[in-house]
Amino acid sequence: MIAYNQTWLANLRLQEILKNDLSKGRISDAEFKAITGKYMVGFFTPGVFARIGLFIVTCIVVLFAGGLAALMASSSNVLVSPGFPVFLGLLSYAGLELMVNINKHYRSGVDDALLFTTGSLFLAGLFMLFSTYNNGSNYAALFGIAFILSAVFTLRFADMLTSAACCVSFFAFVYFTWTGFLSFGMATAPFAMMLVSAGVYWLVCADRNKYINYENCFIVGQIVCLVTLYLAGNYYIIQSLSDDLHGQTNTAIPFGAFFWAWTIGIPFVYVAFGIKKKDAILLRVGLLLIIAAALTFRNYYHILPLDITLTIVGAILLGVAYSMTRYLKTPKHGFTYAEPKEENMMDNLKVESLLVAESFSTPASAPTDSGSKFGGGDFGGGGSSDSF
Repeated sequence: MIAYNQTWLANLRLQEILKNDLSKGRISDAEFKAITGKYMVGFFTPGVFARIGLFIVTCIVVLFAGGLAALMASSSNVLVSPGFPVFLGLLSYAGLELMVNINKHYRSGVDDALLFTTGSLFLAGLFMLFSTYNNGSNYAALFGIAFILSAVFTLRFADMLTSAACCVSFFAFVYFTWTGFLSFGMATAPFAMMLVSAGVYWLVCADRNKYINYENCFIVGQIVCLVTLYLAGNYYIIQSLSDDLHGQTNTAIPFGAFFWAWTIGIPFVYVAFGIKKKDAILLRVGLLLIIAAALTFRNYYHILPLDITLTIVGAILLGVAYSMTRYLKTPKHGFTYAEPKEENMMDNLKVESLLVAESFSTPASAPTDSGSKFGGGDFGGGGSSDSF
């Protein structure tokens, strides 16, 4: 399903690991060149600045091409039809497939821009289509189709932006379907969204070794699920929805104490589990959501002026950061302040096996993509086997 050459993707992951080992002196220049010479990558992937430039240029080209097509069709009513942006989107998608399959572009800026413009044009056509029905209130159908499109693009191109759009549109589809078709939908929507986001989070955190090409997409999905789970019970969000429902301000919220506990407590739960499981995503999302919890509390309770509050909180955070830095200079309980100089020893065995293969074996064909990051091993990333 994925558009890119899977063997090259596996080789690219291997080369990234070898670059890290080369920078740390684990392998020599000659060994690096010998291994990468066998496991080559044929993608066109320029540097970050060239990628940005190509992205901008491609967007400008697509914009001018769309403007030219609109100028040619200006004498007809096709411009106000939802089919026109969809037609342009199909042309953009055809160009994307050509660039990926013929010219072998991979994260070059050109394929990124074509994917971005394709999705934008399709969404524009959808908005134009659904705005003509029920005063543009068919949000469930709109987000349902957007979810399908973004899911297809994610499966095809493993792009992080489309994976984020896929998750957001899915949660929006669930929300508008739940509140639009059930009489008790609005009253139970927060709890439904909590359950759905928790379920999706469990799915994206399951064993992902078979889908290594989509690793970054799973990370994005994990972040979106954590944020959605928090926002589903955030007091300010619930208060705003209740005000819109009743047409009043500061309406009483059932289970208000529960939502306040959720607003304040969930970020610290994320941080605690992030520390316990050594999960950087949980830890960082939790730290960011502590800010959201503080802003929510500050919106309702003005204990101190904002500048004084920020000064106090900043001083506390600096003090905690300094104390943890001093404390973790000597590693304790699996945590350290310094960047680890050595990776897991079992991971190094994979590189050692490559060096042995380079020294004593005949040239081999490029490895195919398998369940672990390095293209082999029977322990899901914990070690190499003789099948490598």
